[in-house]
Order: sequence, then C-alpha cells, then structure tokens
Amino acid sequence: MIKIIANKVEGIKNLKFKILNFSFLMIFMSISITSTAQELDLGKEISPRGAFLRSLVLPGWGHHYIDKTDWKRGQYHMAADAIMILSYAGISVRSNTLETELETFARANAGIDLSNKNRDFFLAVANFDNLQEYNDFQLRSRNWDNLIADEPVNRWNWSEDDNRFHYQDMRERIDRNNNQLPALLTLMVANRVVSGISAFVKARNMARVMPETRFSYLNEFGEPGFTATMRFGF
Repeated sequence: MIKIIANKVEGIKNLKFKILNFSFLMIFMSISITSTAQELDLGKEISPRGAFLRSLVLPGWGHHYIDKTDWKRGQYHMAADAIMILSYAGISVRSNTLETELETFARANAGIDLSNKNRDFFLAVANFDNLQEYNDFQLRSRNWDNLIADEPVNRWNWSEDDNRFHYQDMRERIDRNNNQLPALLTLMVANRVVSGISAFVKARNMARVMPETRFSYLNEFGEPGFTATMRFGF
C-alpha cells in the first residue's frame, strides 16, 4: 500500500515537473519577445514588428495593440490558443493518471513493478503472459539483443488473458494521449505565427494608409516661412 502511494506521489511530481518546464519556457519566451517588442516600438505609434512579436507571445495581442476597438480576428486567435493550452494540460493530466493506474494494475494482476522500466518492457508485458514466454519468442526469432534478464524484478505472470488485454488497452490509450501533445505544441506555434503575420500585415497597411505629416516654420533654404511636408508610404 505504501509503495502504491509512493508511485502516485512520484507520478504527480513528474506531471508537475512537465507542466513547470512548459510554463517556464512560455514565460521566458514571453519576457524576451515582449522586451524586444517594446524596444522596437520606441518612437513609433504603430510598429508592424512590434505587432508581430506581441502575437508570438500571445496570439491576438498584436491585433489588440493595433486597434483596441476592432480586433475580432485577434480574439479568435486568442481563444484558439486558450483552448489548446487547456487541452494540453488536460491530456497531460489524463495520461499521467492512466500511467499510475497502469502500474498499479500490472502490480496487482501480473506481479510486476513497472517503476523505472522503459517502453520496450511495457510492451513486452502487454504482449506476453510471462517473461519466459517473451524470451523464448526472442530466441526463436534470433533477437538476442531483445532478451530480458531472467531476474525476480523482471518476472511477470498474468493471471488471466482478459487482464493482459485490459493492460494493452490502457497502454494504447496512454500512447494515443502522448501522441497528441507534440501535435498540440505544433498547432500552438502555428497559431502564433499566423496571428503574428496577420497583425504585421494589418499594422503595415495602416502605416501605409496614414501619411506622415511634418510642419516647419522655416523653408527649404532655412529662411522664415511656413512649410508643410506630407509623405506617403508604398
């Protein structure tokens, strides 16, 4: 009982470690990019690069920076990012819970402690009733590198086939959950890039539409006289 509780505590620690790593990475990127965006905005009303960098930190922020009264597209990007972050956290929690349940189930029904075992060992337990059956198969297949040492800590024995099938199903669900995490990270990055490009183009177009106007009380020869200059960007 104590060992099961210890494994659950260890699983919670691993989950917290993963989430903290992800959080620290996002915070570090946010601070770095935000600082760069602020530096680029010095002396400028609307900076396309500043809008782009803001959207890399938080999708939609660049659109809000450009026009606080009309940033509907930015809101879509921001909502999508929130959904993906929550999905990532939810899948991570579910996967960690399943792994803890899997180890507990294997210990109770196959007499094997899966702590600190690698993925190949997990698969061996899923596909064979016991260690001897697994090693016999590897010998017949001449896969000598795949043999597992016949030691008490490596021995398992499923009491029923149904239990092993249930273990296989749990293992597959864990793999499906873990396979979704890289895809979500890719989508989060893509959402930031698309939002950044959209904000950059919008800011640049606004800068082109709005002419730059300058007034001077000296003419081009430096003599007193009112001069107005208007420059358009194309």
